[in-house]
Amino acid sequence: MAPLNEDQLEQIRIERKNQIMAAALKVFAENGLKLTKISMIAKEAGISHGLLYHYFQSKEEVLYNSLEWAMTGTEELFDQVNNLNASPKERIKHFLKIAFTEGNSDVFRVIQHTIRANSPIPEPVKILIDTSSAEYIKQLFPLFAQAQEHGEFILGDTQELLELFLTIVSGIMMEGDLEWWKNNMDRKIDLLLRMFTTKE
Repeated sequence: MAPLNEDQLEQIRIERKNQIMAAALKVFAENGLKLTKISMIAKEAGISHGLLYHYFQSKEEVLYNSLEWAMTGTEELFDQVNNLNASPKERIKHFLKIAFTEGNSDVFRVIQHTIRANSPIPEPVKILIDTSSAEYIKQLFPLFAQAQEHGEFILGDTQELLELFLTIVSGIMMEGDLEWWKNNMDRKIDLLLRMFTTKE
């Protein structure tokens, strides 16, 4: 068998790093920043403790890189939501369906764990989370305003409505049973959105 060339070796490195970051998001989502250990991430990724240190120097570096990697899809997510040929309310519903899927919900849960942690948050991680949160608000605010203009959502302070929505979604991510949400998700999302919806 011929030895691997440099491109093939680089592809293996990228795939292994992605494997570690996906595992890290799952472990951080389940345990939070403080309780997560490098050994737990290595076990979830199916690699040795030592091999993980070949890619990352610390737990904090794994956290930062994993969040940054996961958040690169934010622009693509909102492009998909905004390009839907649907009402603002239906586009918000679509956003929730994506948010409640396993990989995406892990990112939300990691962010919430990190924000709620009693221990100090590394500054680069804090900046990354603040930037990401601002982007979600920037993208969702026009949708909420349009839903109000179209008579789909109750009138009032759009920012306040959006903050209430994000608080509820964060609470579901942190405390809710996501397996329960997956069963008949459309109906449950409709129920959630009723608190924002005008009477029909």
